[in-house]
Amino acid sequence: MITGEQFAEKALTGGYIGIPYERLDCQGFVERVLADCGVRKPNGTVYDWRGSNAMYRNYFQWRGTVKECESKFGMIPQGALVFTRKTDGGEVERGYHDGLGNFSHVGIYVGAPHGVIHSTAGGVQYGKFPDAKRWTNVSLLSMIDYTHQNINNNSKDAKQIISEIRALLGKLEEVMKC
Repeated sequence: MITGEQFAEKALTGGYIGIPYERLDCQGFVERVLADCGVRKPNGTVYDWRGSNAMYRNYFQWRGTVKECESKFGMIPQGALVFTRKTDGGEVERGYHDGLGNFSHVGIYVGAPHGVIHSTAGGVQYGKFPDAKRWTNVSLLSMIDYTHQNINNNSKDAKQIISEIRALLGKLEEVMKC
């Protein structure tokens, strides 16, 4: 199983930037990066979803809004899929009657400084993240290991860690005075 960081690294270094949308749409881009990482279905075939709606609804270990992801894990892990959710009825047209919404676009979160890599009208390119107007939802894929990124419910922010280090340094100074 590949890690989220490996998946993100392949998206960054795999030579995809600039490929025209006509040759590689957003869904195809994600599927191609998975295939190029050697990720296959249990039966050995490559993933071939019916669009970003199917990507959001299938093969996930966790899914929710960007805010829910940040609240639950403390961060968006590298290699997570990020989606644009619309409430335009498009999911019903595609046969989804589950009330989740229409996930009309997908990209791969690669972390700072690049944000997201996705395929849109200008081809495969970098996209700003966070961008609440575009990226609304996150999915952690079941075939990718995100645990190495230490995402958990108890993650600490930088201010808390710095505060703890300062307290430890203060105790060390006290001991050194003796």
